[in-house]
Amino acid sequence: MKRTGQIAKKVWEYCEAHGTLESGDRILTGVSGGADSVCLLFLLCEMKERLNLDLRVLHVHHGIRAEADEDAVFVRTLCKKLEVPFFQVNVDVPALAKREGISEEEAGRKARYEAFEAHAAAWLGEGKVLTPGSDGKASENTPEKVPDSAPDNTPDSAHVKIALAHHAGDRAETLLFHLFRGSGLKGLASIPPVRRTATAGVTVIRPLLCLERAEIEEYLEENGITYCQDATNFEDAYARNRIRHHVLPYAEKEICSGAVQHLNQAAELLAEAEEYLKGQTDAARTACVEKKQTAVFARQEQPGGTLPAGAFLVKVREFSYLPSILQKRLLLELLLELSPGGKDIGMTHVEMVRDLFFGESGREADLPFGILARREYDKVIIERNVGENGDGGKANFLELERFIDLTMLSEKEIVEVPWGQDVFTFQRLPYEKKEIIPEKTYTKWFDYDKIKSTLSIRTRRAGDFLMIRGGEGKPVRKTLKTYFITEKFSRKDREALPLLAEGSHVLWITGHRISEAYKVDEGTKTILQVERKTKWRTT
Repeated sequence: MKRTGQIAKKVWEYCEAHGTLESGDRILTGVSGGADSVCLLFLLCEMKERLNLDLRVLHVHHGIRAEADEDAVFVRTLCKKLEVPFFQVNVDVPALAKREGISEEEAGRKARYEAFEAHAAAWLGEGKVLTPGSDGKASENTPEKVPDSAPDNTPDSAHVKIALAHHAGDRAETLLFHLFRGSGLKGLASIPPVRRTATAGVTVIRPLLCLERAEIEEYLEENGITYCQDATNFEDAYARNRIRHHVLPYAEKEICSGAVQHLNQAAELLAEAEEYLKGQTDAARTACVEKKQTAVFARQEQPGGTLPAGAFLVKVREFSYLPSILQKRLLLELLLELSPGGKDIGMTHVEMVRDLFFGESGREADLPFGILARREYDKVIIERNVGENGDGGKANFLELERFIDLTMLSEKEIVEVPWGQDVFTFQRLPYEKKEIIPEKTYTKWFDYDKIKSTLSIRTRRAGDFLMIRGGEGKPVRKTLKTYFITEKFSRKDREALPLLAEGSHVLWITGHRISEAYKVDEGTKTILQVERKTKWRTT
């Protein structure tokens, strides 16, 4: 067997071991024209008949190098020779990098993956092929007509695999790159052989991770296959190139022969560890995390207060039993879900939140993207709200006060008073002695004649108090501050919770109790019915 036959067999066995390729697969492979992607294309063509593969090629034109047009022509010609359908997407990578404030290397990678996923989705019939124009904006593109070669009996007709040409050297390089920059276990696992994408039915596969660059070049040379040379690959402008050109060769020559393969073996073990710990993290999340999904600005009522939209509630007791590695993984996962892209979220922020679980109630941690974590007795709440006015969804009611002059109420007339996303309704009604007083959280009855002056809806102030039933059944005065502490209201709820008050006397802590001094009794002749209605609550 020729050496190239051994290389092809090695790739075949690797794909079998990782379930990378299966009979009837639809494969969209990215081909730049370089050695790696050309090698992958030829190997896939070798397997095409054996596995009944439906193969297509996508070439992404970055618009950076002068030779880019020549590369595109080369790949197009090669595909025609191999009778493989060819697609091309043109992307102005420099414009994309400038617009998003990222490096051209990162912009190129972003553009490639977006193009691959867009075309894979189009192949699935889930969308149209998108081509970013010179301004970086995506527009609909009709590619050249290609035969719909997918056989009717394709077993996996609802799935497309994106085949990329990363090899063992790329995986070792990525592991070191992440290690040097600081990374968790997932980053150290480096490039996986199989990865699901955000698009349902689309998977990324990397059949060449078992090959080193020298083996790829050997395969091409022995088979007389030409390819394009990208001059930027020989430059040291990018950190990855410096690792590729200097660190890995030095390690192979001066430290240990086979260093690249050893790094790949480590990446495999780390990937297995990552998969196991992910399962443990999922179980931990089920045990101690509750997610609240409500509309923007809405506030979900809880027994001890309110929980804003887009928030995670983490139980302190259950969390404290977890090993530290699971604690950190879990918190990182939650923070990344609340952050747009997670670019500025790191272990420093994880530790800031983790410290809250071992400190006193009331402590807070401000994080990027307006994320706030706070300890509230037996739980830690991590939240991020986005308001219409860019205020993080935090309504500023501290200086807002709505006044209600009850003398203006005619009998049975309903008066509405807006309060943020809520509406308070007031109605004066005659009281019949046999009527049952409603025991509803958001509808309360008060003795109208016991109210002597104008009422107001506002947040708390110094000196606020209410009357509660004492040990002998008699009303006793209690400051609102003391009541909040006794009933374990969070600091945030204390500040934002609307109150119905007459001066400093609080008639009603909305959603909670009313003052004993205003309760309906045997002497009541007229009642004041007050109801708090919220857009997200209909009952």
